[in-house]
Amino acid sequence: MRGQLPATDQLLAALTVARLGSFTKAAHELELSQPALSRQVMGLERALGVKLFERVGRAVRLTSGGEELVGRAGPLLEELSRVTSNLSAANGTSAGRVRLGASESVAVNSLPSILRPYLLANRRVNLRLICRTSDRLPEMVASGELDMAVCAVEFDPPGLACKRLWDEELVLVLPVNHSSRSRAIDSYTNEEFILLPPTTVTRRLLDRALADRGIELKVALEHDSPEVIKAMVLAGLGLAILPEPCVRKETRRGELAAWPFSDIKVVRQIVALSDPRRQPWPVETALLDALGRYGR
Repeated sequence: MRGQLPATDQLLAALTVARLGSFTKAAHELELSQPALSRQVMGLERALGVKLFERVGRAVRLTSGGEELVGRAGPLLEELSRVTSNLSAANGTSAGRVRLGASESVAVNSLPSILRPYLLANRRVNLRLICRTSDRLPEMVASGELDMAVCAVEFDPPGLACKRLWDEELVLVLPVNHSSRSRAIDSYTNEEFILLPPTTVTRRLLDRALADRGIELKVALEHDSPEVIKAMVLAGLGLAILPEPCVRKETRRGELAAWPFSDIKVVRQIVALSDPRRQPWPVETALLDALGRYGR
């Protein structure tokens, strides 16, 4: 097989392993079994007559031949994919792959109504949704693991394009039978709260606003899932402070009570992050437009 031109799926397999430094992670991203991925890489190595990877503990790294392949084949494969996508778009049949990252709250509360019309208009797009916390998503876009991400930010992450989409105000969340109807945060300093962890953007924004007023809340429990936090409030384990979209359904159904504070205002910005170093595919541009329309 030496001297035979490699297949594009073999090149994609090798490039993905090189980017992630792991056959396991690459197989997961490409939705292949690990043996199938290994066969593709081995087939490429036989076709080229060169070893592409070497193992270092549990990780893998490129050999000198592998580095040359990635440096030369990576841009070519990206351009081939872009040409194919552009031709499909020109024919009115947009195709391509989009790896979209989102925080759980955005994925649950906002993305369904955005993605439904987008996917109906772009039936040939291969959309992969990856949920992570907002503090992890920027680095995943920067490393190439994601094409774009939708999440909350405190500031524009360096090196990334940042498009502001919409704002979400934080609200007090409490059982419907709670005795207090006060909208002042300092009325609840004796209550126990269930909050997002301090590592999250939302919690850092809240902590900063509370510190500015000299208010300290009793934190009984922390969890990074708004869905879990709501379940804890429903069980009577404490109060919560969450972005308003997270509790919109429950308040409409009369399951939870929620309102903004009268003495502090905490708003988080939801943005779309992308890598300005790479040209977006038409299906990515269409998705960014759909996200922008939702925010207006």
